[in-house]
Amino acid sequence: MKKIASYTLMLVCLLFIAQIAFSQAKQEQKSDKSPFLFEKGNTSIKFGGFIRAVTFADFGGSVPNYDFISSTQSAPNVWDNESRLSFDASATRLNLKVIQKVDKIGDIEFFVETDFRGASDVLRLRQAYVSFAGFTLGQTWSFMSDLPANAPTIDIQGVNSRTFFRTPLIGYRHSFDNGLSLGIALEFPKVKMVTVSGIKAVNQNYPDVPVYVQYKNKNGHIKLAGVVRNLEYGYVAGEKIKSEVGLGVQLSGMHKFGKSFSIYSQIIYGKGVARYINDLAALNLDLVTDNVNGGVQAIPMYGASLGIKADLSKSLYFTSNYSVSGVSVKDNYYSAKDYFRGSYYSASLFWGVVKNLTIAGEYIHGYRQNMDLSLGNANRAQLMVMYSF
Repeated sequence: MKKIASYTLMLVCLLFIAQIAFSQAKQEQKSDKSPFLFEKGNTSIKFGGFIRAVTFADFGGSVPNYDFISSTQSAPNVWDNESRLSFDASATRLNLKVIQKVDKIGDIEFFVETDFRGASDVLRLRQAYVSFAGFTLGQTWSFMSDLPANAPTIDIQGVNSRTFFRTPLIGYRHSFDNGLSLGIALEFPKVKMVTVSGIKAVNQNYPDVPVYVQYKNKNGHIKLAGVVRNLEYGYVAGEKIKSEVGLGVQLSGMHKFGKSFSIYSQIIYGKGVARYINDLAALNLDLVTDNVNGGVQAIPMYGASLGIKADLSKSLYFTSNYSVSGVSVKDNYYSAKDYFRGSYYSASLFWGVVKNLTIAGEYIHGYRQNMDLSLGNANRAQLMVMYSF
C-alpha cells in the first residue's frame, strides 16, 4: 500500500506541474518575443532555464544516484538494494546571459548558470564564464566534451562513456569559414587515485591540456580531440612528489540522414584519463595500485557509444543509446572486487506538447562487472515533465 501511495503522489505532482506549465506555455505562444529578454543599445540580457521534474523507479538492481551511473551500482546485486522509488526536481536550472556588442573585438558574452544539485539539493554554480575574441575564461564544459555527439536522454549524466564535466579553464577557439574550428585550453587539474601505504594524494601543479579540431556542416559534425595530463602524487618516505603522464584521444560526432533520422557516436581511449569517461570519473581510477612494481600507475581505459534519434512527427521523437566503458588490463591492478567494465542502454520518447513544454519517458539498463567477473545489473523507468523559458 505504501508503494501504491507513493506512485500516486508522484503522478499527482507531475500532473500538477504539467498543468501549470501548459497554461504558461499557452500564454507565451501569443508573443514570439521572450518576456525574459531585455535589449537596450548594444546590450542584451536574457534570463533562461527550465523547471524539470522527474519521477523514477529502479528495479532488478538500483543505482544510488539521481543520475544513472552504472559504475556506482553493486556487483553482484544485493538483496536490500534491489529496488528504489524517487522523485527529483534538483536539475531545475536558472541562467543569465549578457551579450555586449563591441566593434573592436566583437561580442562579449557573460554567462552564469545554476541548478539545485549542491549538497542537500541547495543551489550550486554550474557555469560562470566570459568569452570574447575566441577566448573563454571561467567555469564551463571541458574542451574534450562533445555534448551534441550523444542522443538526448532524460538522464542528465547520459551514457557511461561520454566526457561530461565542467571545470575552471582558460581556452581559445577559432572558427574558419569552411566549417572547420580549432580549440585549445588549460583546464583545472583534478586527480582521483587509489591511496596505498606510503603514497598520498597531493595538490596538482600542472593543468590538463585538451586540444581539438572539428568540422561542422548542416548535416552534423565530427570532432577529433586529445588531452595531455600530468598526474602528481606523493611518496611519504623522503617527502617526494612524483608524476605519471596521462594521454587520451577521442573521436566523436553526429550525422543527420534526411529529415528524420540522426546517428551519434563517440569513442575515447587513453591512459590515466578516467576523469574524461563518465563511469570511471565516479571512481578513483586516474592512478591505481601497481601490484608488481609497487606504488601507483596510470592504466589504459576506454569508452564507446552509439546512439540514434528518429523524428516521428514535428513534436514527437524517439532516441536510443548503447555505451560501454572500462579498463583495458586485469593484471597488476588491485583487488578482485574493483571495477573492470560496465554498460549503459537507454530508450527514450520525447513529446513537445506545446512550445517550451516537454513530457518524456525513458527506460535504462546498465551493468557493472568487477575484476573477478562478478556482475551487477540495474534497471530504471522514469517520467519527466519540463517547462523551458
